[in-house]
Amino acid sequence: MNLCDILRQRATAAPDATAYRFFQGADFNCDSLSYGQLWRQAAALALRFQQAHAAHTRLLIVCKSQKNFTVAFFASLLAGMIAVPTALPRRQAFAARLQLLAHDAQVGAVVFDADEMQSCALEVDGLPIGRYDVRDRLDDSAAATAEAAARFVAPALNGASVAFLQYTSGSTGDPKGVVVSHDNLMHNSALIQEAMQITSASSVLTALPMFHDMGLVGGLLQPMYAGCIGHWMTPAEFVQYPERWLQLMSRFRITTSGGPNFMYSLAARSIEAGQIEGVDLSAWRTAFCGAEPIRAATFAHFSERFAAHGFSARAFYPCYGMAESTLFITGKKPDVLPSVCTALGSDVVSCGVSFGDTTVKIVDPDSATALPELAVGEIWVSGRSVAQGYWRRAELTGERFQAALAGQEQGAYLRTGDLGYLKDGELHVTGRLKDLIIAYGKKYAPQDIEEEAERSHAALRESGGAAFSVSGKDGEALVLVCELEREWLRRQPEWSQICAAVRKAVREAHGLVLDDIVFIKPGALPRTSSGKVMRSQCRSDYLSGSLARLAQAA
Repeated sequence: MNLCDILRQRATAAPDATAYRFFQGADFNCDSLSYGQLWRQAAALALRFQQAHAAHTRLLIVCKSQKNFTVAFFASLLAGMIAVPTALPRRQAFAARLQLLAHDAQVGAVVFDADEMQSCALEVDGLPIGRYDVRDRLDDSAAATAEAAARFVAPALNGASVAFLQYTSGSTGDPKGVVVSHDNLMHNSALIQEAMQITSASSVLTALPMFHDMGLVGGLLQPMYAGCIGHWMTPAEFVQYPERWLQLMSRFRITTSGGPNFMYSLAARSIEAGQIEGVDLSAWRTAFCGAEPIRAATFAHFSERFAAHGFSARAFYPCYGMAESTLFITGKKPDVLPSVCTALGSDVVSCGVSFGDTTVKIVDPDSATALPELAVGEIWVSGRSVAQGYWRRAELTGERFQAALAGQEQGAYLRTGDLGYLKDGELHVTGRLKDLIIAYGKKYAPQDIEEEAERSHAALRESGGAAFSVSGKDGEALVLVCELEREWLRRQPEWSQICAAVRKAVREAHGLVLDDIVFIKPGALPRTSSGKVMRSQCRSDYLSGSLARLAQAA
């Protein structure tokens, strides 16, 4: 059994039942897909793929429309191809970014719906690749689509068959494709369903990129697996009009929705009371939060801000995951308040426990020795959700996906590169191993420095900082890059006052002296597609001089 089988079964049993709704605009008119429509359109497109390409051919998916992406992704699965979902790159890096992915994945075809792709010539090893405008197939008559779907014959797939390659951000020019099998997808979907208590009576709303693991596995595939309706709004619309998120939650009695910390922060601080008059959030049972550091202050503010609209603090659902483990690794126990640990000197939100056969261990990254509770180390993970490795990166796959604990001859642990600790069996994530700052012989988590700085002055944007160290002639120098709130840019702020407040806060909280502070425009901080701050990229931009300073720090 795989997701192709599940789609066929649902299309046979309930062809007219709604599978997905796609929203755009303030009037909430939606474009929808029933199970029957999705099956016919995806199968017809899959037949077209099969006529020109062998099974396991890599298929680059570049779609603006969420509906078109949905059809194209399921068509790839049905055809036995290996999907390579990606964003439509920004104009200045358009062809170069796509060519980089096409070459690394050795793709044989690209499916798209963007006019920009009409003149974008892609090739692999000097050969042009197949090109498919998904709009051509969707414009076919219903009769022609049904006839093509009827001729479609599904290829033989097993659990080890590769479903798709989930590429990491690759902003440094070195993208890595995580190899996700059909068995990985089924296993992780089962864990998500169990952990978040999703049933056929649930309803899921997603405002995340479809090409990203949280949007793809959690937002697109989980509703299909569970048999509930998946609702979608675009990430851009959420950022511009976060009130529409809550309005949709209320109107369609959504039970499950969420995203990174910044979504809750943006909603809590920017939505005005008049914009959500009459909104009822009492149906919201699972408000998942992951993909970036989760701040206790954020969920406290969100819960307080929207309690009058029926939102329960118990619904807030911190979780932890990554593409290398398909998506989900740990999550909060159901119907309890999120817990915050202060045992090690800073507030760290619990990301819950593992489910099923997933095992989480905290390990000394140097000795590979498992550590006891409350000891900070690298997070190692094992289980059937752990992906197969990195595409065409055998050495890196061995290092990251086949790690062994001290005393073991063979290993099957995923080294996440994240740091954390266990308390009462619950995982607490403290940062990234490569982002650690070492000063005066002591280790510091960059987010602790960033958070302290942000609290020091209203001009600094929440979750808009990056702290890192650089080598200088006098040793390591500590640098802080800060985005400013947009309204402060119009005030011609007193830079010296802001700098003084930041330096004082960091010095008093951590005993650290900032060697340089860089102010940048809001939105200028390098981030992954899920919103995580890319500190290593920010550091590279700082060293190369490509960060556009608003002012020289005092």
